[in-house]
Amino acid sequence: MKIKHYIKEVKPNIFAVVIKNKYDRAMLFCRAQEYYESPSPKFRGKQFSIWDYMKWYDEQNGWGFSYGSDWSGFNIPLRQINDCYNKLNKIESPYDKLMYDILAVLNLKYLATNESYVIGCGDTKGDIFKHEVCHGLYYTNKEYKKKMDALTKGLPKKYYEAFKKNILKMGYAAKVVDDEIQAYLQYGYENEDFGKGVDISVRIEYSSLYKQQSKL
Repeated sequence: MKIKHYIKEVKPNIFAVVIKNKYDRAMLFCRAQEYYESPSPKFRGKQFSIWDYMKWYDEQNGWGFSYGSDWSGFNIPLRQINDCYNKLNKIESPYDKLMYDILAVLNLKYLATNESYVIGCGDTKGDIFKHEVCHGLYYTNKEYKKKMDALTKGLPKKYYEAFKKNILKMGYAAKVVDDEIQAYLQYGYENEDFGKGVDISVRIEYSSLYKQQSKL
């Protein structure tokens, strides 16, 4: 099974793994992404079988294992991916094997450090890509994070609470709420799952403010 992909450093210490096929992209990142930020403590920070995760995901949603359709972009600190795969007892799929190969390239060829960040996307130009870069900058660039957090702190409470509620309902972990707000308000503000309860005109206004500060 050949999975077409390539790796590119898109910002200092931010590496994109580009896979055009959405299903392959999702399945490659699934294990590490859920290790990093699964809303369930059964998987977050734990070594787990992908088959157990797939069954749990189906039970949570009630319409089968739709991970490949539900998620398009991925973002994980390299430290977390290394930890995840160092704990893995056995390779369970071709996606595990490919991730080991990608880690070897990042750690040996690019000499990436544990402070590096990895994003998964279908290209390096669209809004999904830019959304994931926002996450990468939030993790790797202290000045960027400071600016984004100041804007988020300044949001009216009713808007912040609406975004938070929506983000948690979308399946994100509580620890990434502020990170998701800054990324969605720049690239993804039109997403009604994220923006429910906040008028689109308000989201557009805040998107402009965040983009002015990020200068992405």
